[in-house]
This record gives sequence, C-alpha cells and structure tokens, in this order.
Amino acid sequence: CLEDPKFSERKDLLALFLQAKFSSDFVKQMVLHLIIAGRDTTACLLSWMVYELTKNQDVQQRLHDEIMQKLPPGKAMDWKSLSPNEMPYLNGVIYEALRIWPPVPFDLKMAFEDDVLPGGWKVPKFASVAFIPYNMGRDPERYPEPLHFRPERWIPFNAPPQHEFPVFQAGPRICLGMDMAIFEAKTATVELLRHCRFEMVPGQEITYGDKITMDIKSNGKEQFLVYVKPW
Repeated sequence: CLEDPKFSERKDLLALFLQAKFSSDFVKQMVLHLIIAGRDTTACLLSWMVYELTKNQDVQQRLHDEIMQKLPPGKAMDWKSLSPNEMPYLNGVIYEALRIWPPVPFDLKMAFEDDVLPGGWKVPKFASVAFIPYNMGRDPERYPEPLHFRPERWIPFNAPPQHEFPVFQAGPRICLGMDMAIFEAKTATVELLRHCRFEMVPGQEITYGDKITMDIKSNGKEQFLVYVKPW
C-alpha cells in the first residue's frame, strides 16, 4: 500500500489509516480486528436474513423486484446505489433481520468507576452490566407484532438511536465496522437475489447456537439447508 505511486489518492480503508499517520502496529491491529469481528457477525446476519426470506416468500419477491428494477445484473454497486434512499426495501430487509436476529444477542460492560444509570440504578466500580439486543428488538411496545418480519417498519428510513438499537453497540464503543458490515451484507444480498430464489428444505427444526455470535442451527447442527432455484 505504501509503495503504491498513487497512495495519496487511495480511499480504501487501509490507505486511509496509513494516511492518518497511525503507527504500523496500530493499523495491523485495527484491520485484523475489523476482519475478524466482521466475519462471523455478517455471516450470521446473512444466514438469518435468508431464513426469513424463505419463510416470507412475498418479501423475497418484493426484494427481488426492487433489485431487478434498480440494480439488475451487470450494473455496478456502490455506496450511493445501495443507500436507503435508493434501495429502501433492501435496507428494510437488512434492518429487520438485525432487529429480530442480532448477530451478538447478549453483551455486557464493566464499570471502571462508580456510576448511576439514567433510571437511578447505582452501578458500583467493577460491576458488570448486561444488555440484550435480542430482547430489545422484540419489545412489542417499540415494535408492534415484533415477531412479524416487516421491512416496511424501516421505510422511510430514520437511523434508530444507538442506545435503543444497540445491535452495533453505542457511544464510544460503537462498532467501527458497522457501515462496512451493512454495505457488505447489502452487496451480497443484491448479487444473490439477482439470480437466486431460496426455499427452505422441509423437516428442519431451526434454532440458534450458544456462541457469542448467534449462529443458525438446523436439527442441532450448525447449518441451514435451502433449495436454490432460478427466478
């Protein structure tokens, strides 16, 4: 990267880190963390999204229609073409999957000083406080009929407050790769749905694993079986 004659013109993530004069060790750690943290989580998102599409064939058809109308095969994808304004239904599908099936369903933080939460609860130094995006996304007061997969909830799109939708955490601890992960998921979804239609293989009991990330399991195995068919 540093030896590239056009290094100063590059806008990729690695070049931007290096242009900011971060140390080589810092850049190595940052890129490594982004790659590792963004692998299983994005895979979980895509797996659960396909699961919901197989259960809701009308949603899958509408998503395919939007893709074929705005991003048919051969048309290049970029940040703008995949934005909520350009692809509102795609964005809604992604956020609805994140709401019902957050890749990290349970998380906790440790207080390094005595603190008081907004509700008045005292948190002593070194105490751990957990938050559960899995439950928060299924709150019927915030999301009526929370188990129904409805991408329309997110149209028109207003980015949810971080602390109310902490799928990517919030505040100073917010995921550095959030935008990259959503962009990756949208890119993969468009490329798949351009050509393929998914149907669930019958006879599967679907549940989730017990890892840090919420992987999908079928009949006790870490897999999800689908038929892949042309449109």
